[in-house]
Amino acid sequence: MRPELPEDLRRLLRARSQGLVDRVERFLDDAPRRCTYVRTERVSARPLRPSWVHRMLGQRSAQPVLGILDSKFGGTPYAEEADLPWKGFRFLGQLHFARIQDLPPELPRHGLFALDMAVSGPASQAFRIRWYPDPSEARSRSLPLPLCVGRWEARMSFASGWSLPGGDTWEAPLRDEDAELQARWNDWAPEGFLQDEQGTGLHRLGGHRSGGLDEEDASRPPSGHAPDVQLWRINYDNPAGFHWGTNWVYVLIHPEDLAAGRLERAVVTSANA
Repeated sequence: MRPELPEDLRRLLRARSQGLVDRVERFLDDAPRRCTYVRTERVSARPLRPSWVHRMLGQRSAQPVLGILDSKFGGTPYAEEADLPWKGFRFLGQLHFARIQDLPPELPRHGLFALDMAVSGPASQAFRIRWYPDPSEARSRSLPLPLCVGRWEARMSFASGWSLPGGDTWEAPLRDEDAELQARWNDWAPEGFLQDEQGTGLHRLGGHRSGGLDEEDASRPPSGHAPDVQLWRINYDNPAGFHWGTNWVYVLIHPEDLAAGRLERAVVTSANA
Protein backbone atom coordinates (compact mmCIF):
# COMPACT_ATOMS: atom_id res chain seq x y z
CA MET A 1 0.00 0.00 0.00
CA ARG A 2 1.30 3.43 -0.94
CA PRO A 3 -0.09 6.91 -0.15
CA GLU A 4 -1.00 8.93 -3.24
CA LEU A 5 -0.17 12.60 -3.30
CA PRO A 6 -3.26 14.84 -3.49
CA GLU A 7 -3.29 16.90 -6.67
CA ASP A 8 -3.01 20.29 -4.94
CA LEU A 9 0.08 19.16 -3.04
CA ARG A 10 1.58 17.70 -6.22
CA ARG A 11 1.08 21.05 -7.95
CA LEU A 12 2.84 22.88 -5.12
CA LEU A 13 5.78 20.47 -5.33
CA ARG A 14 5.96 20.71 -9.13
CA ALA A 15 5.93 24.52 -8.92
CA ARG A 16 9.24 24.27 -7.04
CA SER A 17 10.85 21.60 -9.24
CA GLN A 18 10.23 18.22 -10.80
CA GLY A 19 13.20 16.95 -8.83
CA LEU A 20 11.35 17.73 -5.60
CA VAL A 21 8.33 15.75 -6.84
CA ASP A 22 10.60 12.80 -7.62
CA ARG A 23 12.26 12.99 -4.19
CA VAL A 24 8.92 12.98 -2.38
CA GLU A 25 7.64 10.10 -4.55
CA ARG A 26 10.71 8.02 -3.65
CA PHE A 27 10.12 8.78 0.02
CA LEU A 28 6.50 7.65 -0.23
CA ASP A 29 7.55 4.43 -1.99
CA ASP A 30 9.55 3.38 1.06
CA ALA A 31 7.52 5.02 3.84
CA PRO A 32 4.61 2.59 4.56
CA ARG A 33 5.20 -0.02 7.24
CA ARG A 34 2.84 -2.76 8.41
CA CYS A 35 1.17 -2.49 11.79
CA THR A 36 -1.70 -4.10 13.67
CA TYR A 37 -4.60 -2.12 15.10
CA VAL A 38 -6.13 -3.14 18.41
CA ARG A 39 -9.84 -2.60 19.00
CA THR A 40 -11.66 -3.38 22.22
CA GLU A 41 -15.13 -4.49 23.21
CA ARG A 42 -16.67 -4.39 26.68
CA VAL A 43 -17.65 -7.93 27.74
CA SER A 44 -19.99 -7.26 30.65
CA ALA A 45 -22.93 -4.99 31.39
CA ARG A 46 -21.44 -4.30 34.82
CA PRO A 47 -17.99 -2.89 35.66
CA LEU A 48 -15.26 -4.75 37.52
CA ARG A 49 -15.02 -1.70 39.79
CA PRO A 50 -18.40 -0.01 40.29
CA SER A 51 -18.62 3.75 40.69
CA TRP A 52 -20.26 5.20 43.79
CA VAL A 53 -23.43 5.67 41.73
CA HIS A 54 -23.48 1.95 40.86
CA ARG A 55 -22.94 1.11 44.52
CA MET A 56 -25.76 3.40 45.65
CA LEU A 57 -28.04 1.58 43.22
CA GLY A 58 -27.02 -1.72 44.73
CA GLN A 59 -25.13 -2.99 41.68
CA ARG A 60 -22.37 -5.47 42.40
CA SER A 61 -18.99 -5.83 40.68
CA ALA A 62 -18.85 -7.97 37.58
CA GLN A 63 -16.78 -11.13 37.63
CA PRO A 64 -14.14 -11.56 34.88
CA VAL A 65 -15.33 -13.65 31.95
CA LEU A 66 -12.33 -13.74 29.59
CA GLY A 67 -9.81 -16.56 29.69
CA ILE A 68 -6.49 -16.39 31.48
CA LEU A 69 -4.62 -16.51 28.14
CA ASP A 70 -6.81 -14.02 26.25
CA SER A 71 -5.59 -10.65 25.01
CA LYS A 72 -7.50 -8.08 27.04
CA PHE A 73 -7.63 -5.01 29.22
CA GLY A 74 -8.68 -5.75 32.78
CA GLY A 75 -9.97 -9.01 34.16
CA THR A 76 -7.83 -11.84 35.48
CA PRO A 77 -4.13 -11.40 34.62
CA TYR A 78 -1.92 -14.25 33.53
CA ALA A 79 1.00 -14.82 35.90
CA GLU A 80 3.53 -17.58 36.52
CA GLU A 81 5.06 -16.15 39.69
CA ALA A 82 3.75 -17.67 42.90
CA ASP A 83 4.61 -14.56 44.91
CA LEU A 84 3.91 -11.75 42.42
CA PRO A 85 3.19 -8.67 44.58
CA TRP A 86 0.19 -6.50 43.70
CA LYS A 87 0.46 -3.90 46.43
CA GLY A 88 0.98 -0.59 44.62
CA PHE A 89 0.05 -1.99 41.18
CA ARG A 90 -3.05 -2.29 39.03
CA PHE A 91 -3.37 -4.63 36.07
CA LEU A 92 -3.67 -2.80 32.73
CA GLY A 93 -3.76 -5.55 30.14
CA GLN A 94 -1.98 -8.30 28.25
CA LEU A 95 -1.20 -9.46 24.70
CA HIS A 96 -0.97 -13.13 23.74
CA PHE A 97 1.02 -12.98 20.51
CA ALA A 98 0.36 -16.58 19.46
CA ARG A 99 -3.36 -15.76 19.17
CA ILE A 100 -2.97 -12.56 17.14
CA GLN A 101 -3.34 -12.84 13.38
CA ASP A 102 -1.57 -10.68 10.74
CA LEU A 103 1.15 -9.26 12.96
CA PRO A 104 3.90 -7.11 11.43
CA PRO A 105 6.92 -9.25 10.53
CA GLU A 106 9.14 -7.86 13.29
CA LEU A 107 6.81 -8.79 16.16
CA PRO A 108 6.98 -12.14 17.98
CA ARG A 109 4.69 -15.06 17.15
CA HIS A 110 4.63 -16.45 20.68
CA GLY A 111 4.66 -15.31 24.28
CA LEU A 112 2.41 -13.25 26.52
CA PHE A 113 3.26 -9.62 27.33
CA ALA A 114 1.56 -7.97 30.32
CA LEU A 115 1.56 -4.47 31.80
CA ASP A 116 0.77 -3.40 35.35
CA MET A 117 0.55 0.27 36.30
CA ALA A 118 2.15 1.53 39.49
CA VAL A 119 -0.23 3.55 41.62
CA SER A 120 2.24 4.63 44.29
CA GLY A 121 5.62 6.31 44.26
CA PRO A 122 6.92 9.52 42.69
CA ALA A 123 6.78 8.46 39.02
CA SER A 124 3.72 9.32 36.97
CA GLN A 125 2.45 6.50 34.76
CA ALA A 126 5.16 4.05 35.81
CA PHE A 127 4.64 0.45 34.70
CA ARG A 128 5.79 -3.05 35.52
CA ILE A 129 6.47 -5.26 32.50
CA ARG A 130 5.89 -9.00 32.63
CA TRP A 131 6.98 -11.31 29.78
CA TYR A 132 6.18 -15.01 29.55
CA PRO A 133 7.81 -16.68 26.49
CA ASP A 134 5.77 -19.90 26.67
CA PRO A 135 2.49 -19.27 28.50
CA SER A 136 0.03 -22.05 29.25
CA GLU A 137 -2.86 -22.73 31.58
CA ALA A 138 -0.70 -25.36 33.30
CA ARG A 139 1.96 -22.73 34.10
CA SER A 140 -0.46 -20.07 35.28
CA ARG A 141 -0.79 -19.39 39.00
CA SER A 142 -4.06 -18.74 40.76
CA LEU A 143 -4.03 -15.38 42.53
CA PRO A 144 -6.50 -13.00 44.14
CA LEU A 145 -8.04 -10.73 41.53
CA PRO A 146 -6.07 -7.46 41.56
CA LEU A 147 -7.48 -4.03 40.92
CA CYS A 148 -7.38 -2.97 37.26
CA VAL A 149 -6.52 0.35 35.62
CA GLY A 150 -9.81 0.41 33.72
CA ARG A 151 -13.15 -0.14 35.40
CA TRP A 152 -14.35 -2.63 32.77
CA GLU A 153 -13.04 -5.86 31.28
CA ALA A 154 -12.53 -5.48 27.52
CA ARG A 155 -11.74 -8.06 24.85
CA MET A 156 -9.13 -7.14 22.23
CA SER A 157 -9.54 -7.79 18.52
CA PHE A 158 -6.91 -7.19 15.86
CA ALA A 159 -6.76 -5.96 12.28
CA SER A 160 -3.85 -5.43 9.91
CA GLY A 161 -3.03 -1.84 8.96
CA TRP A 162 -0.35 0.53 7.69
CA SER A 163 1.66 3.23 9.38
CA LEU A 164 3.75 6.14 8.16
CA PRO A 165 6.73 7.80 9.86
CA GLY A 166 6.06 10.85 11.98
CA GLY A 167 7.94 13.76 13.43
CA ASP A 168 11.41 14.48 12.08
CA THR A 169 11.37 11.55 9.63
CA TRP A 170 8.12 12.69 8.00
CA GLU A 171 9.38 16.27 7.70
CA ALA A 172 12.80 15.29 6.30
CA PRO A 173 11.95 15.39 2.54
CA LEU A 174 10.84 19.05 2.76
CA ARG A 175 13.01 20.30 5.61
CA ASP A 176 14.80 22.86 3.40
CA GLU A 177 11.65 24.07 1.63
CA ASP A 178 9.47 27.12 2.33
CA ALA A 179 6.96 27.36 5.18
CA GLU A 180 3.87 27.18 2.94
CA LEU A 181 4.94 23.85 1.43
CA GLN A 182 5.97 22.41 4.79
CA ALA A 183 2.62 23.38 6.32
CA ARG A 184 0.64 21.76 3.50
CA TRP A 185 2.77 18.61 3.76
CA ASN A 186 2.23 18.34 7.52
CA ASP A 187 -1.51 18.99 7.16
CA TRP A 188 -1.87 16.05 4.77
CA ALA A 189 -3.33 12.94 6.41
CA PRO A 190 -3.06 10.12 3.83
CA GLU A 191 -6.22 8.03 3.76
CA GLY A 192 -5.90 4.50 5.13
CA PHE A 193 -2.83 5.17 7.31
CA LEU A 194 -2.30 5.81 11.03
CA GLN A 195 -5.92 5.26 11.97
CA ASP A 196 -4.91 5.19 15.64
CA GLU A 197 -3.82 8.84 15.41
CA GLN A 198 -7.15 10.07 14.07
CA GLY A 199 -9.18 10.11 17.27
CA THR A 200 -10.70 6.67 16.80
CA GLY A 201 -9.65 5.15 20.15
CA LEU A 202 -7.55 2.45 18.47
CA HIS A 203 -4.26 1.11 19.83
CA ARG A 204 -1.36 0.05 17.58
CA LEU A 205 1.18 -2.76 17.56
CA GLY A 206 4.38 -2.24 15.58
CA GLY A 207 4.74 0.11 12.66
CA HIS A 208 6.64 3.40 12.67
CA ARG A 209 7.46 5.35 15.81
CA SER A 210 4.92 8.07 16.47
CA GLY A 211 6.01 11.66 15.96
CA GLY A 212 5.30 12.61 19.57
CA LEU A 213 8.30 10.55 20.68
CA ASP A 214 10.64 12.99 18.92
CA GLU A 215 9.70 15.58 21.54
CA GLU A 216 10.75 13.37 24.46
CA ASP A 217 14.47 13.43 25.27
CA ALA A 218 14.19 10.12 27.15
CA SER A 219 13.15 8.27 23.99
CA ARG A 220 15.96 9.64 21.82
CA PRO A 221 18.90 7.24 21.34
CA PRO A 222 22.51 8.30 21.90
CA SER A 223 24.34 9.47 18.81
CA GLY A 224 25.17 6.57 16.50
CA HIS A 225 22.64 4.19 18.07
CA ALA A 226 19.44 2.90 16.50
CA PRO A 227 16.22 4.23 18.07
CA ASP A 228 14.01 1.88 20.03
CA VAL A 229 11.21 0.17 18.14
CA GLN A 230 7.66 1.13 19.03
CA LEU A 231 6.10 -2.12 20.21
CA TRP A 232 2.72 -0.89 21.44
CA ARG A 233 1.01 2.49 21.39
CA ILE A 234 -1.78 2.60 23.96
CA ASN A 235 -4.49 5.17 23.34
CA TYR A 236 -7.36 6.04 25.65
CA ASP A 237 -9.92 3.23 25.83
CA ASN A 238 -13.60 3.91 26.40
CA PRO A 239 -14.75 0.25 26.55
CA ALA A 240 -12.16 -0.53 29.25
CA GLY A 241 -12.65 2.84 30.94
CA PHE A 242 -9.21 4.46 31.09
CA HIS A 243 -7.51 7.48 29.52
CA TRP A 244 -4.16 9.28 29.76
CA GLY A 245 -5.13 12.89 29.06
CA THR A 246 -2.95 14.55 26.42
CA ASN A 247 -0.04 12.11 26.86
CA TRP A 248 -0.40 8.54 25.62
CA VAL A 249 1.55 5.46 26.63
CA TYR A 250 4.27 3.92 24.45
CA VAL A 251 6.03 0.59 24.91
CA LEU A 252 9.50 0.76 23.32
CA ILE A 253 12.18 -1.87 22.86
CA HIS A 254 15.66 -2.02 21.34
CA PRO A 255 15.62 -3.74 17.91
CA GLU A 256 18.12 -6.39 19.01
CA ASP A 257 16.05 -7.28 22.06
CA LEU A 258 12.91 -7.52 19.95
CA ALA A 259 14.62 -9.78 17.40
CA ALA A 260 15.90 -12.04 20.20
CA GLY A 261 12.50 -12.23 21.92
CA ARG A 262 13.71 -10.44 25.06
CA LEU A 263 10.53 -8.45 25.62
CA GLU A 264 11.21 -8.22 29.35
CA ARG A 265 13.71 -5.48 28.36
CA ALA A 266 11.02 -3.21 26.95
CA VAL A 267 10.47 0.19 28.55
CA VAL A 268 7.36 2.31 28.91
CA THR A 269 7.19 6.05 28.38
CA SER A 270 4.53 8.67 27.76
CA ALA A 271 4.47 11.33 25.07
CA ASN A 272 2.07 13.54 23.18
CA ALA A 273 -0.21 11.80 20.73
